Formats: sequence, structure tokens, C-alpha cells
Amino acid sequence: MSENVAILDQTAIPASEFSLDFVFGSIKGALERDMGAKSRDLWMPLVSEIDKIQIMDGLNVRVDDAGLQAHIRQIADSMKVNGFKSSKPLEVFIVEDGGKSICYLADGHCRLAALRIALAEGAQIKNIPIVTLPTKGIGLEDIIAGLYTSNTGKTLTTFETALVCKRLAGFGWSEVQIGAKLGFGPEYIAQLLEVVSAPVTIVTMIQNGECSVGLALDMLRKHRGGAVDVLKTGLESAQRAGKKSVTKSFIAGASLEKVVKKQAKPLYDAAKKITEDPGFKGLSKENRDLMEKLLAEISDKEKKAEEKAKALEAKNAGKDSDSQEAGA
Repeated sequence: MSENVAILDQTAIPASEFSLDFVFGSIKGALERDMGAKSRDLWMPLVSEIDKIQIMDGLNVRVDDAGLQAHIRQIADSMKVNGFKSSKPLEVFIVEDGGKSICYLADGHCRLAALRIALAEGAQIKNIPIVTLPTKGIGLEDIIAGLYTSNTGKTLTTFETALVCKRLAGFGWSEVQIGAKLGFGPEYIAQLLEVVSAPVTIVTMIQNGECSVGLALDMLRKHRGGAVDVLKTGLESAQRAGKKSVTKSFIAGASLEKVVKKQAKPLYDAAKKITEDPGFKGLSKENRDLMEKLLAEISDKEKKAEEKAKALEAKNAGKDSDSQEAGA
């Protein structure tokens, strides 16, 4: 990312936590009596009732960036030509407020914004296709999860998905529960929950698809406050090579790390020979202690790995014996 690329304004990033107490209201009260809509497969209120479809402040997890605005513009242009497709209806939930049933948007924020633009620019659209969430058996957690699972428009970015995970975690959901709901493994959910609190520069890179969550977390753990500069420098190198995103191969020192890993066994063997050489005693105590400590750690890990392998072998042998007895 060059210095000329704008970083996301913090106000464009939705909150990672969202909570609200409400009671579900009457679907017929909000749509039939209040908007004059008739129910068939879809509710189809007139576009003159558009202002009665409310946006709940802070609910939407989409980051308000240039990509989102371009997407809304594209939908608006399509609506001006093709109308509002009933195959992509708005999804709403009904809230009881002051004795009235109010219609709030659950899915379709971009389509609703695009509809307003299309109407302002002369589109001849008469009705708004709407489907409703049930008023029983669900809660705010389901509506938040639905921002990902029920999304029928532009796919949420990785960071926007992370915001959904963070909000669900705020309700006490475990990584396993969140993963089961959204269709991810708990390990990936753990990564998403961690990246939510990353610096805004790194959030921007993830949002733009310029850096993976895994690489961002790896650099944050290794470099902490210096991770931003490391990733920015890596991205600049990647872009000079014609790539859109930074990968580990473009991070300074990554080539050396790869070589060291490849040569780990020869280095270990060489270090052992050095300690056995009579000249080893001529090294400073500090350097002798350092090398002996490293070799001792490797030897200890090697022994533990061998013990684990033997235990697994014995366990498998026991299973094979049980199977043979059962089949006898």
C-alpha cells in the first residue's frame, strides 16, 4: 500500500459490538395496515411507502468504502433498466415500538439504497418486494448471524464477516457455536475474532483483499507495533511485481526464514559436531551455554516426539487386536 492510498476512515467501520432490547411486532400491522401491502408469496408495498422501511442504526456490518458505493451504483443502474427483481426481495423484521409495529431492514441494505437512487433518477418502479422474518423463535443473535448466512447480495468481506463473529461472541457464543452457525471451523473463527482489533491500516488491507487474515495475525504476533510498516512494505513489493495482495514471500526476511527451515537438519548436525570438537571449550562460556541450551531443547523435543509416536503405535496395535478378536 503506497502512502497515497487512503486508509479507511474509522467512522466508516461498523462497531464490533451490537446489542438492543426490543419486542417483535405484528407483520400484518406493519405491512398490511400501515403500508397497504397485500400478502402473496411476497409483500409488495408501493414505493411511496419506502420511508416506512427503517434502518436500525449500527446493525449493518458493511464497511462504507468506495467498493460498497460502486456496488450500490451498479444495482441502481440495473434497477433503472430492469426494475426491482422480485427474486431479490428485501428481508425485514417487525419491532413493536410505542404501540406501533415498525418495519426494520435485516437484509438488502444495498438494494434499498440503490432503489432510492434509481427512483430519484426517474426509474418507473411501483412496488418493493419484501419478505419477513418470523416473529417467534428467533432473537437478535439470529438477525446478526443472518447478515452473513441470509445475505443474498454482495458477499461480505473477510473483515465484515469478522464483525459478525465478534458480535455473536458478545452474546456468549463459543468459537465452535459461531463456526457451526456460519459454516467455518473454530480455528478460523478464532482468527477472525482476533483480527477485529487490528490497526485500521491493516483492517483496510484486509477489507481491500490486499492481505489475508492469517498473514496479518502472523505479522502482528511477530512484529506487534511494527506490523503495519512490515505489511505496507511487503504490499509495495508485491504490487511492483504485479500482484494485488501481499503474501509471505514478499515480507522482508521471508526468503532467509525459508532457507533456514530447509537447512535445519544440516545445521543441527553441524552444531552437534562443533560441541564434540576439542576446540569447543575455547569458545566463550556465553556462546557454549547458548549452543548447549539449543541442542538440549531440540533433543528434548525429539524424545517427546518419539514417545508420542510409540504411544500412538501401541494404541493402534491394541485396536487391531480388538478387531481381530471381534471378528473371530
